[in-house]
Amino acid sequence: MKLRPFLFYLWACLCLLVGCKPSGRTDNKDTQRPVITVSIEPLRYITERIAGDGFRIETFVPKGSSPETYEPTPEQMMKLGQSLVYFTVGDLGFERTWTDRLRQMSPEVPFVRTSEGIKLIEGHHHGSSDTPENETDPHVWTSPAHMKTIAQNICASLCKLDTAHARQFRRNLQQTLADLQATEDSIHTLVDSLHPKAFLIYHPTLTYFAQDYGLTQIAIETDGKEPSPAQLVRLIRLCKEKQVRTIFVQQEFDRRNAELIAQETGTHLVDINPLSYEWKEEMLKIARTLHTQ
Repeated sequence: MKLRPFLFYLWACLCLLVGCKPSGRTDNKDTQRPVITVSIEPLRYITERIAGDGFRIETFVPKGSSPETYEPTPEQMMKLGQSLVYFTVGDLGFERTWTDRLRQMSPEVPFVRTSEGIKLIEGHHHGSSDTPENETDPHVWTSPAHMKTIAQNICASLCKLDTAHARQFRRNLQQTLADLQATEDSIHTLVDSLHPKAFLIYHPTLTYFAQDYGLTQIAIETDGKEPSPAQLVRLIRLCKEKQVRTIFVQQEFDRRNAELIAQETGTHLVDINPLSYEWKEEMLKIARTLHTQ
């Protein structure tokens, strides 16, 4: 993905139109709350619980779009300059491609990597010529344990940026951590006794979820590409060997290969959305699906 020169020009024009607004605020009387921008919807879910009702949370990657390949609109780039802070996961394809450019466009806005302190899993690759062959897996939010770290990082940043409300942020954090722990415990109850423990998924989004709960994730996608006929044959054989009963598919990806494997192996095809704002419900849905397989 390359930023076209006209986008810079358009962005500059838009900034002139909005004038010198205070950072983090808007003019509309109905939207007077300070703005916080996040990269994906699960971050909006957790940020809203820490920040409370005094902020409006904007998400860069819209529903149904892939955070690996998304390109922000000129309007989004303009609005980012009005944000109090921008929370990123840190290693999504969209973030790797755009973060430096967005920093240049909005130098007054703090950029916070919410995955700071999380041990990342290596070996993730999306097949882009613009990125290294071996990358870290960015899907840390699929782990309730890692979501606690994300929540703590968000809280720490907000306390520095808005010291007047730091006590409330910390109270909200404690409530959020308790809820995350309850979610983690519920998932353990559902999946700890699973047998078999393997599942198939198109795009390997649940790496950290699988690691937390002792599961085996088998990905259909290889290096960001659809499998070849020979790879499909191997996947079908592996599914039978591992007694896989569930294939998870995400709405951002083509499901034809997953459907073919499901037909050949008699497995259940289940739609999931790890990028959903309803993070808790989505994680529990995945666990319940595996529990009842």
